[in-house]
Amino acid sequence: MSIRAIIFDKDGTLHDTEKVYLQAWKAAAAELNVPDIESTVRDCTGTTIPYIAEYWAKKYPDISFEDYLPRRQYHYFRILETGVPVKKGAHELLTYLKAHGYKIGMATSTPWDTVKDHLERTDMMGYFDTIVTGDMIEHGKPAPDIYLLAAERLGVDPAECIGVEDSPSGVRAICAAGMRAVMIPDLIQPTEEIEGMLWKKCERLAEIVPIL
Repeated sequence: MSIRAIIFDKDGTLHDTEKVYLQAWKAAAAELNVPDIESTVRDCTGTTIPYIAEYWAKKYPDISFEDYLPRRQYHYFRILETGVPVKKGAHELLTYLKAHGYKIGMATSTPWDTVKDHLERTDMMGYFDTIVTGDMIEHGKPAPDIYLLAAERLGVDPAECIGVEDSPSGVRAICAAGMRAVMIPDLIQPTEEIEGMLWKKCERLAEIVPIL
């Protein structure tokens, strides 16, 4: 089937904010003496707060996630007070897709209030035909729900969509939704298993135009 829509993840894909999250995860972990935080970040990147809370309860039963999360959020928003970093080529790619008639969606685990703020601060809001956030669905990535809802709102068959992600959990969600997965790795490189799930692997956003 032809490609009619491109649905993007946000953090680590269009906004260069996964590195900021990593700083925030580490800062909060240092305050509460949370061990092995880097593997936790790797396993939880791209997922929703409920998913992380469940993961946390199993890995750190003696450390309160309710105490940890506000500290992480504090550091995250403090770092971003000076600006939201944008991935190289993001505006150019979105402008190209809009000009060539593709429908553009966003499927992000980040809550709506944060997404709205970041898109407005980076002049990106006007590009998107629909935006689905983590607080709009019951089951977050790696479940397919968020991508399926985005496709439904765009009025396209999932098979006519490309999903663009930087994390393994996002790639799993795209594939489970029956879409073609493009991965642009950020903090996490794909395993052999994830590589086998990809339609394409790119190093930067600009490489998406040639594959269309």
